[in-house]
Amino acid sequence: MKTLRAISLGVLLWILIFVEISITMIGLKLSETTVWIIHYIALIPFAILCAWLYYKNSNKLNGFILGIVMLIVGIILDMIITVQLFIIPQGGSYATYFTNIFMLIGFAELIIIAGIYNLIKNKK
Repeated sequence: MKTLRAISLGVLLWILIFVEISITMIGLKLSETTVWIIHYIALIPFAILCAWLYYKNSNKLNGFILGIVMLIVGIILDMIITVQLFIIPQGGSYATYFTNIFMLIGFAELIIIAGIYNLIKNKK
């Protein structure tokens, strides 16, 4: 496994999601439901892009593991940046942020997309 490559792609994915959420939630001031729907749709090309970048050099890591690595990187960045700067000042907590069912669905979606991408790539 190219650990640094997987970690850096986790950072890239986190940045893409941060920008997407910032635009939809803060910039456009869309409703929470609309933001989550857009997020689930946008996560598909974001995760595929990151998986494609990882596997373009014929890396052999299981796609589900890659998804988990990228997820862990994103969670760490959320703990350091997102929760500290945006959630806690608004009266939230780590628990409310990370137990949000919509967030957990997004976590599962990321792992599934990265895994399926790898399965499809290996069949070709």
